[in-house]
Amino acid sequence: MSTRRTIVPEALKGVYEGWHFAPAVASRGMVYCSGIIGTSVDGEAPGKAALEGARSTTAAPDAGIAALRAVRDPEAQFATAFEALAAILAEAGAGLGDIVEITTYHVDIGRHMEAFVRVKDRYLKEPYPAWTAIGVAELVVPGGLMEIRAIAALPE
Repeated sequence: MSTRRTIVPEALKGVYEGWHFAPAVASRGMVYCSGIIGTSVDGEAPGKAALEGARSTTAAPDAGIAALRAVRDPEAQFATAFEALAAILAEAGAGLGDIVEITTYHVDIGRHMEAFVRVKDRYLKEPYPAWTAIGVAELVVPGGLMEIRAIAALPE
């Protein structure tokens, strides 16, 4: 019997159905989250509605990656990614405090790292997860500056 459970918040059904990957998978007490970038409908910060950019831009059956818009302001983009991650984890029954490891991918890592750390520290508290930061040339979403991937332990 499989212990695998696919996690697809309602707002990300278009991603799952159109691009054929799960936002997260829960298995054996852990949640493995796919990478997420802070997106919105218009490039402005969506606040707590962090998944709405993905919902609206992937609703059309022929929606492609180019339809996504990264939040323009770097700190707001990073915060939107953490809000989206929190929403995905909540769908799985976990929260940001359950994260055991994050990997972040950064475009222009030196320029934006200080701002990223400020935002990260608003969302991730002690005990801190393991973290690896990797500099990359570009991300799949135009204008994306950071993508975050996470692994969390489901609460007992």
